[in-house]
Amino acid sequence: MSKKIKAIFYAYSNNALDHLAPYVFLCNEKKIDCVVFYGEDFIKHKLKPKQNLEKIFFKNNIKTFDISQIKLKGFVHNFYTLLWLLTKVLDENSLVPIFLRMKLKGLCNKIYNCLDGHMIANKLISKFYNDDEKVFVFIDVWSEKKKIQNPFLSRLKNRSKIIAVGHDVYHFHKTAKIKNDNLSEDIAFLSNKWELIYKQHIKSNKINGNLRYSRRWIEILDKYDSDKFYHEDKKKNVLILTHNQNWTSDWKRMFNLFNHLAKKKNINLKILPHIRGMSNLKPPKELKSAWDKITPLDVAIKKSDIVIFWVSSGFFDAVVRNKKILYLKFLSTIDEKFVWKESILSKNIIKNETELDDALDNFNRQNQNNLENSCFEKLIWPNGDPWENTSKILDTFFL
Repeated sequence: MSKKIKAIFYAYSNNALDHLAPYVFLCNEKKIDCVVFYGEDFIKHKLKPKQNLEKIFFKNNIKTFDISQIKLKGFVHNFYTLLWLLTKVLDENSLVPIFLRMKLKGLCNKIYNCLDGHMIANKLISKFYNDDEKVFVFIDVWSEKKKIQNPFLSRLKNRSKIIAVGHDVYHFHKTAKIKNDNLSEDIAFLSNKWELIYKQHIKSNKINGNLRYSRRWIEILDKYDSDKFYHEDKKKNVLILTHNQNWTSDWKRMFNLFNHLAKKKNINLKILPHIRGMSNLKPPKELKSAWDKITPLDVAIKKSDIVIFWVSSGFFDAVVRNKKILYLKFLSTIDEKFVWKESILSKNIIKNETELDDALDNFNRQNQNNLENSCFEKLIWPNGDPWENTSKILDTFFL
């Protein structure tokens, strides 16, 4: 190639980063110059990059960049940079009172609203884009609402290839949106045929399966996993993947269920609050020991026997790891929209609390290898191994 190849990965949230990270690793294996941007949600101190992903990037000499630290002219931008750095340092110090850390994060959010997203986008391009390079920009999805991502992508449109890898597994039907061609990705890597219909506005589509839920990526994550989740005992390890009120049919009933499960003597219960709408929610004292805001999703699922959900696509980690999956129909607001509803086994669909108790009581670890998750597998592995599929597609781009 006459031009050097560069891959830029723009992650505005941890979920976006989860889907982008395996692409980062794969591109790095192909000796492509990679840089990962931490965008909107990281800038606002809403969250931090997951430690296992940071370890992977560090160990493999993959560059990362906090957009919040970009140097711009003007009092507001300079003040924000200093405030962001101070908040980051204090947030990592357990001796600093929580209320002070929260106040500083809140102040960061307020000042963030005054920042010039277009100016930041221009600075990023001048710092990382070079006309002498062939640039590929990987994102989860292009959002016109994103303060920095949108102008950043708009300015790189027609100057680089913009590739969407998806924000989740397409597993429930959505209304396709009509998008402006000037605000649309050039290429989309798709999980399955249903997502192809939803993203037909993108000119080039590749159904490669979902790289985040490939066996190869799970193996890589496990190499960097040093966390402990459950104590080894005879109890069944039960993990609940929650969602916010917009996606939960009965919020009070949900908490009553949690309280009921927390009292069961034959299970170890862990509840992962959803990052949007539940990250700052203080759980009732009865759930304090079960409420887990720290453990990464992949680690939590790895250490579980049974995974319970009603909307979250995070349960696909449990599909890869061959865990028992229980879908709570009575808490879902989109029950009729799920793609897999026609082929899921009836014993995996839970209609009420009594059925859930029966399913938990009747579960036996010795039958773990005989689980039937094929209805979910076809959504993430429609054409064989996603890692191999994606690797071949990327080779055609980089040649």
